[in-house]
Amino acid sequence: MARILLLKLPTRYRLFQALFLSYKLTDKSDLQLNYTRRINRPNFFQLIPFVDYTDPLNLRVGNPGLVPEFTSSIEANYSYQLNNNHNILASGYFKNTNDLISGYQFKGINIITGDSAIYNTFINADKSTRYGLELTSKDVITKKFDVTTNLNFYNARINSENIKAGQNNSQFSFFGKMTLTQKIGKTNQWTLQANGDYQSKTVLPVNTGGGGRMGNFGGSQAAGSNGYVNPSYGVDFSVRRDIIKNKNGQGYQANITLSMNDVFRTRIYSVVTNSDFFVQTLERRRDPQILRLQFNWRFGKIDTNLFKRKNMKGEMEGVSEGMSGAQ
Repeated sequence: MARILLLKLPTRYRLFQALFLSYKLTDKSDLQLNYTRRINRPNFFQLIPFVDYTDPLNLRVGNPGLVPEFTSSIEANYSYQLNNNHNILASGYFKNTNDLISGYQFKGINIITGDSAIYNTFINADKSTRYGLELTSKDVITKKFDVTTNLNFYNARINSENIKAGQNNSQFSFFGKMTLTQKIGKTNQWTLQANGDYQSKTVLPVNTGGGGRMGNFGGSQAAGSNGYVNPSYGVDFSVRRDIIKNKNGQGYQANITLSMNDVFRTRIYSVVTNSDFFVQTLERRRDPQILRLQFNWRFGKIDTNLFKRKNMKGEMEGVSEGMSGAQ
């Protein structure tokens, strides 16, 4: 006769606060202040205790003793509308994460071959902080041409002194993106759009798969906070043609879009990691060039209240979801 043993696990309750304040300064400007506290739990591959022997010299194993990350964020936003054609949004933010899930390496023995090997796993580092200033503007140059610009200046710091004394890493970084939109035709039925972005050198994001993302087993970087990502840049382009006019003759209900990402094939994810055992350089293309042809058709009546309910639900779910970042 089979016996089932039921274990009563201790229950811990935590509160995740969220505060959103908004104040209208003038008819053209307003101020917002937000505070949130979120949780980011380790995923299955970071917890599984079984060793992956695919590379006999670099073994991968999870750490079932990992605890979740907790992130507190403060953000202040100021928006100002110069006129109907120009507006700007300035955001200052500060984020602090405790028990940061970080890659970790140690030397051991491969029990299958008996040879010395490097074990790659995860451990909770002390904390990380990130603060910066983000500027976003939209400028309508003509009735058919507009420019959207996003600039983000920030400093990221990772503290892993609980793992090893003096193991800290910080880097001032910059991200910029510009989107150009040109409409063509009497009824603006053609839309051309190009956007380019640039990411400067950044601290290596030690959490390579938390928050439920599957990712590679054990992650792709395992050197903890001692690493950085080299600069990268790229350009995307798309052409859209609106077709099938609405029954009332105003606007269109369908369109065809041809788009291509990384037009000049320049986006390369280049990472340098340092550990007590070796220096590793990794280069790969995260998103290969893809040419897409899409057809979109809107039919039926649009219930605006439905979108409002959906947005509210997304905001509430975002309070309890883990951070993803950068920028």
